[in-house]
Amino acid sequence: MPTARRSVLVLAVVSAAEAQFPVTYKTVADWETGFNGQISVRNDTAQPLRSWQLEFDFARRIESIWDARIVSQSGGRYVIRGAAWNDVIGPGQSVTFGFGGSPGGVTRGPENFKVTAGADPPPAGAAAVVTVRETGRWMGGFSASVQVPSPGDAPWSLWLALDASVDSAWGATMTRGEGLYVFAGTGAVFGFTGAGVLGPVSRCRFNRADCAVTLLSFQAAAQPRPPISIEGDTESEPVTQIALRPGLTSLRLRVESPAAPRFRAVSANPGVARASIRGDLLELEAMGPGSTSVRIDDAAGGASRTVGVKVGQPGLPPYLALGSVSEDTADHLDFWRSIDTGPRNRRMDIRYIYLNGGPVNGWDTWGASPGSRAVNYIRNSRMLGMIPFFVWYNIPDGSESYELDLAHVQSPGYMTAYFGNLRLFLDIVRRDAAGDTVGMILEPDFLGYLAQNAGQPAERIRAATHAAYDSGLLGSADPRFPDTVQGLVQAINYAISRKAPNILFGWQMNLWASPAGGWTTAIPARGLIRKTDEAGIDAGREAIRLEAAAIARYYLDAGVADYGAHFLSIDKYGLDAVGLESHAAADPASSIWFWNSDHWHNYLAFVRAVHETARLPIVLWQLPVGRINRSLEENPYESTGRFAELANTHQRYEDSAAPFFFGDTFAVSGPRRDYFGSNLSGDPGVTTGEETVAWRPHMEDAVRAGVRAILFGAGVGASTSGTGVSATDGFWWITKAQRYFSAPVPIDP
Repeated sequence: MPTARRSVLVLAVVSAAEAQFPVTYKTVADWETGFNGQISVRNDTAQPLRSWQLEFDFARRIESIWDARIVSQSGGRYVIRGAAWNDVIGPGQSVTFGFGGSPGGVTRGPENFKVTAGADPPPAGAAAVVTVRETGRWMGGFSASVQVPSPGDAPWSLWLALDASVDSAWGATMTRGEGLYVFAGTGAVFGFTGAGVLGPVSRCRFNRADCAVTLLSFQAAAQPRPPISIEGDTESEPVTQIALRPGLTSLRLRVESPAAPRFRAVSANPGVARASIRGDLLELEAMGPGSTSVRIDDAAGGASRTVGVKVGQPGLPPYLALGSVSEDTADHLDFWRSIDTGPRNRRMDIRYIYLNGGPVNGWDTWGASPGSRAVNYIRNSRMLGMIPFFVWYNIPDGSESYELDLAHVQSPGYMTAYFGNLRLFLDIVRRDAAGDTVGMILEPDFLGYLAQNAGQPAERIRAATHAAYDSGLLGSADPRFPDTVQGLVQAINYAISRKAPNILFGWQMNLWASPAGGWTTAIPARGLIRKTDEAGIDAGREAIRLEAAAIARYYLDAGVADYGAHFLSIDKYGLDAVGLESHAAADPASSIWFWNSDHWHNYLAFVRAVHETARLPIVLWQLPVGRINRSLEENPYESTGRFAELANTHQRYEDSAAPFFFGDTFAVSGPRRDYFGSNLSGDPGVTTGEETVAWRPHMEDAVRAGVRAILFGAGVGASTSGTGVSATDGFWWITKAQRYFSAPVPIDP
């Protein structure tokens, strides 16, 4: 739970290069073992300062840096250069970068500053060769990656004369003229998207010298040929999803095997589509709107294949939906493909993944082509019959804090890259998820940090919203949003609604988004949800409701509900309770996050207050999957019928979220029995025996609080995992999920 730390300001304004480039240092946070610092460089000349470089002496160790890069360090002398998006400082403008270091207790900042302008390195004797590779092609547009001769860590510039219209770039900054595009950066590879067809490059200049261009046209990669062929497959594009019409659909199957095939088919959700085999025909019967997956096995040859099935144009199901974090690794994909019947099935409504890392060298570079992480996730989600949700988390990049997030949204260069990155994602959704629903949870923690630390509403906090227009995401025909955080939020919502209307999206809210002293009540040291511990159940819960409504109003004033937002998202904490505090296993009453039933009812009171204030559905996100040990739930995977205890070590920690919502009975004694058996709320579903505590399911309570979907999953690498063929919770969570699906809680229309 982030908290405001003591901030010590150490200002050092000095003259550099005859007072032309003043430098300001500020310690923005300081604690015993470390600190965060921030440096601003201003250009007081009438000319741009290109490829700026800053040197200084500092008697502290810099361990991480953002919005700049350390070129060299010798003793206490540092040499810093700008990032790709801020290496030019315009006349009268400033750049700001931040860093973290140790030890804390900073009383003397950096000194002996020296600011210089870099120069483009001279070209090599032979003409440089630039490779332009078309990485994607669709109706009306294309994407491309560009490899330049890497000049080490020195900035470069590239001029390309193109017939095509380039819309946005990533990994480099871009300015445009009539058919001429100027890119600038430091990395060896960058990319761009455009409209029309990527034709020949008529002129190329690299670092102001003519260069040669190698243009590689797009070649669609053939998908691996499945071991079982389905009618409709092509050589390059196997069927991933079958759209059913009412009645029965028959598709011929084929397998290359010397033995006569013996096919078997099973549907993950027979309520959407039933699957059966007649000879070599796969027969699918549409039962109701929705999406599911069907597994086809050949018992003779051992081949297997999974394909998605949809009926109608499904969005969220008509019941309280369930979802899980899920990567596109073989471990996770094989887990979901293991469709069965009963409690060993793998039915799921939603799977989610992070798109993070920032707009430069972030998620869009983690694959064979720009954005392939999202492209593949959409494709595999179709195959699995699930709605893909993306956690869009790019205001921070390598780390996050209030200071870093604020610096990024106020940086025109960073936000131009950010909006170009968002445009790439929206183009992918429009192209690759046409006709399907996609979910999007926006910028976790960002507005929470502002609510906690800024001391003013979002409409008064400066942000480089105009970068949405500079990037080409928005144009002159779109509304002009102000350069404030409120305008930034509204611009993001508007762009998503306009560019990709099949996306269900909402902003994430934090339980801890209260300033010092709270909005309406003092916040306990162990968090708002623990308010009833000190104030009593009635007064404490009312205080929680009032504070939740005040937090919601801050977010609403920031624009989160504007321009078609579909929901708000609320999490708990990304790590299981005992993973954060090892003492919580023996003494849960003293913990922050190992909640009993009363605390969970407090949580639902918070959720309901947000729902009623915002008048939007709620998506609970990233709830831990750890359980309370000694569960008496029947284990369908073990002959003993019992689940092994979690060891409360790495990836095997206890938590109480899943037991509360799914319901569970667990053996418990002593202080743990007293704590987990607490029932000051008068919940008739909490019963305590001599050595057991039973919690009934609370899915109906969640629906009454305004919850539309619950997404479970590990928030950090140390968290307990409920997915993967080696799920570290021993398959308890997926078993409970399948038993929930036997009678899911309906949502009133």
